[in-house]
Amino acid sequence: MNRRPPLTDVLTRIADQARPARIAPDTRRRGIRRRRTRHAAVAALAAVAVGVTAALLPGPGTRPDVAPAGASAVRVPSAVYPPLTGEGTVVEAPPGPAAIVVAGDHELRGSDVWGWEGRSLVVGQNGRYRLARTVGETDAGLGGLLLSPDGRFLADRPWLEDARWPDDGREQTVVVDLTTGKLVQYDGGAPVRWSPDGSALLQYAFGPDGDPGEDGELRLLDLTTGRSRPLPGVPGLRRTGDIASFSPDGSRIAVATGEALYVVDVAGNTLRKLADLTAADRLAGGGAWLPDGGRIALYTVDRCVGDAACAEESLRDRLFRLWYVDVDDGQPTDGPKLAPARGLAARVLGWQRDGAAVVATYEPEKGLVKAANDPNWSDLDWWAVGGVELAAFRSDGSRHRLVDLPESALFVEVPAGLLDSFGGPAPSRIEGALRWLLALYWPLGQVVELLVVLVAVIGVVVRWRQRRRPRARPATPPFPS
Repeated sequence: MNRRPPLTDVLTRIADQARPARIAPDTRRRGIRRRRTRHAAVAALAAVAVGVTAALLPGPGTRPDVAPAGASAVRVPSAVYPPLTGEGTVVEAPPGPAAIVVAGDHELRGSDVWGWEGRSLVVGQNGRYRLARTVGETDAGLGGLLLSPDGRFLADRPWLEDARWPDDGREQTVVVDLTTGKLVQYDGGAPVRWSPDGSALLQYAFGPDGDPGEDGELRLLDLTTGRSRPLPGVPGLRRTGDIASFSPDGSRIAVATGEALYVVDVAGNTLRKLADLTAADRLAGGGAWLPDGGRIALYTVDRCVGDAACAEESLRDRLFRLWYVDVDDGQPTDGPKLAPARGLAARVLGWQRDGAAVVATYEPEKGLVKAANDPNWSDLDWWAVGGVELAAFRSDGSRHRLVDLPESALFVEVPAGLLDSFGGPAPSRIEGALRWLLALYWPLGQVVELLVVLVAVIGVVVRWRQRRRPRARPATPPFPS
């Protein structure tokens, strides 16, 4: 009877027959390096995810959710950064009254991939960033994205999110309450300008055939009743840039065409021609009416006007010089002596208490060419503008930038009630840098946000599958007889 050898002899024999494992001399070093790389990658992804989450929430550098009582406590932020892809919207997550609206290109514009071409930025007075999404590209302050004087309401055309374009194609006005997200549509035409007290909106209705080249009609929408009534017909009225400005008390409206300046009396519903204009003259902006109620500001452009053909270089160097007319007799009169604005276009948004004008100046798009005898040319068309700056033009001849805007900003709008309240809190440096980096190579920044989420999900799935995979049992060596 054969007896089995002792277990120790068997193990010794197996060990003698086994080949020694070949271990590279740098195995330990490579293992440590691999572990460090893995930990660094996880930390980087976590940092990006935390940063994106932090950017979507009010950071320490923003105002609290509820703005302090009193208009003087609310201020327009000193800097504005690009929005993120996952930012809430003014309809889904209203930010409360707005401090500023910025529209533009690249990261301030969506794409058909995400379903919205327009994704302008609305910054609440509490510091929250929100998106105003539109079907097409839009401007701000020129009939698209108009803020009421207190910043609570946002007006636009019916291509705004949650609005319904009329079946008959008529222009309408859409008003969104930024405190509730409630949206209301009104007939009468597209929005042009808010009244000083925010109770009414000036509207523009195209001609009978909807042709922009035809004379349009101005209407006044009473937001209390929801009714829109026609104003006296203005000969030769076209919707090109700023065409109207309310007097400080809201009783009169200055209206400019290519040939003349008119004044509409709102209560009496009458029209009066005030002064003749040339092709180089234009209403200074929505805030052209001076605070004293007795003067209206106009710009005269020094070149590239009328039927002249111009390239980008000439359009970039145009000078816009202010002059003033008396509201009573239409004669030139004195006014604040401000330095001329330079660029493609200039708009006076309003006036500060010290006499400074808040002016938006616009740069031309790269390669822009103004053709000769172009009947559809407008200095402030979306496709013509390549940049915007918001500055205070002071009576000592100086100009001071009021807000640092994203490089891709093309249009900007500030509530009339906040034109004396700039320099407010901006996002923290960390949040601002993150927003800037994600928008640097647009739309790569938007894709990076989605990739972070995708990588995180894949990591969770892989980890879960590894835990559920059964471990392979080592093979039992043959037992020698």
